[in-house]
Amino acid sequence: MTREIKLSITGAGGVGKSTLARELAKQRELPLIPELARILCEQAGHKRIGEIPDQEAFKKLVLKKQIEEEAKFQSFIADRGVIDCWVLWQRWNICSAMTFDTEEVYERVRAHSKSYTHIVYLEPGFSPEEDGFRWTEPDYIKQIDRIIRMTFYDLQIWDRVLSIKSDNFQTRLEELNNWLDRH
Repeated sequence: MTREIKLSITGAGGVGKSTLARELAKQRELPLIPELARILCEQAGHKRIGEIPDQEAFKKLVLKKQIEEEAKFQSFIADRGVIDCWVLWQRWNICSAMTFDTEEVYERVRAHSKSYTHIVYLEPGFSPEEDGFRWTEPDYIKQIDRIIRMTFYDLQIWDRVLSIKSDNFQTRLEELNNWLDRH
C-alpha cells in the first residue's frame, strides 16, 4: 500500500512552485491541485486578484475551495495551499479586516494545516517573471517570504517543512524526491 502524501508547495510569487508541483505530481502519479486563486480570479472575469471588488470574500472563497479540493483526495500535490491563503490574508487584510473574520480564517488554516504530511518551501532565489497575475515587486516578494516563514513557526509545522534554497530545477526535484522517500 502506498503511503499518504498530502503535500503543499509554498513560497513567494514566481519562485517556481507551479513548475515543481506539475513535475512532482507527474513523477509520483499523484493528483495535482493547481493554484486555485488564479483559476477563481479568471472565472470571475478578472486578470489580477487586485481587480476583484470584494477582496475579503474572495480570499475566503479561495480558502474554502482549497480545503474542498484537498478533501477530495487521499494523496495530492498542491500548488499552494491553506498556508498561502493565510499568508495573503495577513499581507492584505490584517489591519483592515474585522477581527472576527481574521480569527475565523486563521483557525480554519491552523486546523487544516495539520492535515499536510509534507510542506515544501521554495525560497526566493531569482527575480520572478511578470505574468500579468502576480505581484513581482522585490519588496513585496520579501514581505511574503517573511510572512511564510513566520507562519511556519506560528502554526508549529516546521517539522513537516522542506526548505529548498537551490534555484536549479533538477536539483530541487532531486532534493524533494529524496526527502519524500525518507519521510
